[in-house]
Amino acid sequence: MFPVPLATGSEQIPVSVFWETVLLYHNRPYLVNKLVTAITKIALYKIDCKGSFGHISELFTLTSILYERRKLKELSKETINDDFIKSFVECYDKSFKLDKINEETFLDNFSGVYISVQVLISRRSTDHKVLELAIFDKDTNSAVFLTAYENSEDMITPNFPYEFNWKHGCFGLNLQNFEDADTSKGEWLAFTLFPKLLKWSEADDSKNTIRSLSLVALDEYCVIYERLKRTYVKDLLKDWIDKAKTDPQKYIFEDIAISAYLICLWQNYPKEEINFVDCGCGNGLLVYILNQEGFKGYGIDIRKRAIWDIYPKETRLEVGTVTPDSSFPDATWLIGNHSDELTPWLPVIALKHSRKTNVFVIPCCPYDFSGEKYVRKNTKVSVYADYLIYIQDIFQKCQFQVSVDKLRIPSTKKICLVGLNSCSTDEEVMKVLEDVQPFIESKMASGFTARPNTEAVRNCTQLKRELTDRLISLIVNFLLKEEDLVLKKDGQLWNKGLTYPIADLTSIISSEDLKALKLQCGGLQTLMKNFRYIFEVHKGTVTLRLPTTYDITKERYRTKPCWFQKNHPQGCFNTAEDCSYKHSVP
Repeated sequence: MFPVPLATGSEQIPVSVFWETVLLYHNRPYLVNKLVTAITKIALYKIDCKGSFGHISELFTLTSILYERRKLKELSKETINDDFIKSFVECYDKSFKLDKINEETFLDNFSGVYISVQVLISRRSTDHKVLELAIFDKDTNSAVFLTAYENSEDMITPNFPYEFNWKHGCFGLNLQNFEDADTSKGEWLAFTLFPKLLKWSEADDSKNTIRSLSLVALDEYCVIYERLKRTYVKDLLKDWIDKAKTDPQKYIFEDIAISAYLICLWQNYPKEEINFVDCGCGNGLLVYILNQEGFKGYGIDIRKRAIWDIYPKETRLEVGTVTPDSSFPDATWLIGNHSDELTPWLPVIALKHSRKTNVFVIPCCPYDFSGEKYVRKNTKVSVYADYLIYIQDIFQKCQFQVSVDKLRIPSTKKICLVGLNSCSTDEEVMKVLEDVQPFIESKMASGFTARPNTEAVRNCTQLKRELTDRLISLIVNFLLKEEDLVLKKDGQLWNKGLTYPIADLTSIISSEDLKALKLQCGGLQTLMKNFRYIFEVHKGTVTLRLPTTYDITKERYRTKPCWFQKNHPQGCFNTAEDCSYKHSVP
């Protein structure tokens, strides 16, 4: 059936790991296939069929799949049912058996043939959906994947059958003919997909990772996310840079993704029962989108942002301070989107005021109950990982059913916690608050310190001049230790120096100076970006910048003294006439 071996693993693995790896790819193809954004699971069947054919996969030809698919009005759970599978098999075996099972049953069984039906959703357009059939044979330890396309369709998976098998203890990938191997999709199978599967199978750590968007229906999320992008992005981009002065690609798309997630999460609740408070709402975009989508709620932050002015009047944004004594009796959800020092307090605040109040929080900067930075307890993990465990523990102490999920947002802090209040009576709430109070008091030396309403400037511009000059001189001299010679206009050579990883530069800086830099946002990298006329920072590395020329900068800097003329061992790369900066007369 699949006589062409395309790739074979060299490491032996247990058969259980083979099936777990196949299912990981089957359930989450978007981890490796960037053309797929989500899947809709239809059904997993155990099939018992006897007929005059060699293997059941022979009944599911691409032609027959396409023929049956054309009969469907749409690709959805409502239109694809048991009859769809029966149409392939009944003419060969009238007495065949077809039973729906779950994934746990499949993994527990050591024999039998199984058929999975699911719909793949394209990343390019959520309207483009593809039907995929997978045939899992535990008797031969093989898995066949099939997708049939119309000629005009955008192919997001291989348009030919391919098989994974477990033979002699090794992972294998096979095709039906050599022509399929000599295609771009064949190359993708061999050089992208298969190495990833081998990595998963040999590491066998898939169970320890947090799946993204595991608490919501992924296909619904993708549709909502695309709709929100179409609805809001264009208008927001018009005013964002002038008003917010932050990266719109990050903040707009991040809040659209969080909005889509919350809308999916809240689909199990009547919309009129949702009443949210975004504690520390920042730019207010999340509140704006949720209000526009028909959800009641408001945002509160310690200071007003200029971007608030672009939202309509019905967007509720308030200036105020959220403290442990703040009251939100009507709120059914408290939101902490990078809420910093409020993060540990949110489950406590929610519990105090209503048994109906749940919590959604994205932990970011680690703070404790006192408003001081959280001190890591477990040095075997990162501060962030330890802090996540700590916040989960607070949720549990406050009797919340807490779930962990990973968001699809342009941020390094993607983990969110969803806490559902499980207290059923007011008496139970009082008892929980009484029990948790000693724990809170043990974490507070001198009470809670709220964030000041004026933010400290931490972009390295307020560092002492002596420190700044010392660090610049230290870094420049280090980069110039090795030569990268560039030919000047007058024929002489000029040393541009090393290109060096920024992270490794910390080894040449004293602990006292590093401590001062750590108090600044972005640290050393921000410092060097502030001196962009000296340094060129790119993808985590730094090198000396070639001084700009006067004609390029259009008379912007000629009055400022040239740093390179005074500080570079060979002076400035440019002549006094060419340089953007002013050269002193010798």
